[in-house]
Amino acid sequence: MSGRKKMRSCVGGGKDQTNFCLEGIGSSRQAEAFDGVQIAAMSSQITKLTAALADSEWRRVAEQESMSETVQQIKEQVMNLARRPTISAPNDTDDESDDDDYVEPTP
Repeated sequence: MSGRKKMRSCVGGGKDQTNFCLEGIGSSRQAEAFDGVQIAAMSSQITKLTAALADSEWRRVAEQESMSETVQQIKEQVMNLARRPTISAPNDTDDESDDDDYVEPTP
């Protein structure tokens, strides 16, 4: 088998975190090269990235909900405006003709 074996390395988190698994083919020397410090550092980095992703997702959802509320408020305002009667200009109640309002220039 020439010293090679299939490796599977998994890093898992708590109940809200996803398990990350890496698979590959490597020698036992390569497996030993990943000592506890390197694995701990990688695990820490994965945990931080997972938390950042969750935070980003939470912010995106909150922003989307806020925008949905704003859109709903605007829709309600538009509907309220559409229901209001329009105010027209007052009618000319003057029985006289508008011609009387014109004054000819004096010679």
